[in-house]
Amino acid sequence: MKKNLKKIFLDRIEKLPSNAGKSEDYHLRKMCKQLHDEFDKIWVRYNNNKSTYNQWEKAMNKWLSAECI
Repeated sequence: MKKNLKKIFLDRIEKLPSNAGKSEDYHLRKMCKQLHDEFDKIWVRYNNNKSTYNQWEKAMNKWLSAECI
């Protein structure tokens, strides 16, 4: 049984601080973009049953943590 990923994702996004994703540092923005792309790929793989929930959650946590820096 698949978990409700959209709800989990939206709940995590809602809890982010207001300054998340607004870094002016080029390298930090580039890293966040790469982590976001990786997260998107893992989400698609999870929907195709080629990835696990733990991989999805780990990729989301890495991306959102980088956005909060």
